[in-house]
Amino acid sequence: MTQIVSFAGSGSGLGALHCAMLDAFSDYIVPLQPDSDTFKAALSARNFDPEASFVAVEDDDVIGFWNVATRGTKRYLIGSGTRIGHRGRGLASRLGMAAIHAAENVGIESFWLEVIKGNTGAERLYRKLGFDVARTLDCYRLDHPAPDRSSCKLSDFSTVADVIQRYSTWEPAWQNTTETISGLQLTSFLHEEGGAIIGAGGLVHQIAASEPSALEDLLAAAATAGSLTLVNVDSADSALCSLLQALGAHRFIVQSEMRLSLPNVS
Repeated sequence: MTQIVSFAGSGSGLGALHCAMLDAFSDYIVPLQPDSDTFKAALSARNFDPEASFVAVEDDDVIGFWNVATRGTKRYLIGSGTRIGHRGRGLASRLGMAAIHAAENVGIESFWLEVIKGNTGAERLYRKLGFDVARTLDCYRLDHPAPDRSSCKLSDFSTVADVIQRYSTWEPAWQNTTETISGLQLTSFLHEEGGAIIGAGGLVHQIAASEPSALEDLLAAAATAGSLTLVNVDSADSALCSLLQALGAHRFIVQSEMRLSLPNVS
């Protein structure tokens, strides 16, 4: 018999959740196979909430999951999946409904997630559960072999985060918010004409500037590894997207950010 229960009440550990995730994502559009430490660190950074997360348990094995984060009155789906051998049984729908009902019961105002365009089964499920597309997010990979930091200088995280907030026209996706990345080992640059970038190891978490030329300088300054990856750029940011395309960046994933507004039942 399969039970749908909160992760906190399941008696399962993160090791069991990790094993379920590896199986569920082994045939994903973008195969994702993190080791145990990376998996646990990602959950921690994104505010994994065991009470808000739900698992499908059968014979003491986790066979499906909705890993959920909580911040204030918002919840976010970190990741969901069903083990390959247990698909087609409606587990994903049951897990989603359980997570949504739990959120309603504690006064959560909205539930957020991202889904890769082309993952039609997942998008169909999320729409069935009541989610609507809020915006489109683009992921880019940019080869930039000649870093140039002449107009940029290293700075501390809090200063740079404030500058980005001043110039940015959109909110970063959940995994790139200041709350999520504040505990990471980051490199931050300020531009002399106004703007900033935050990243680590070739991954750009946040960037904003007063002018496209400053954006280009900041990208060059951050390209210490010879290439950059920008995940979840708001497609409505025409200045940044146009610049990336002009520089020859490859858009390798397009995602829909989806939102479910919840009634106040408290």
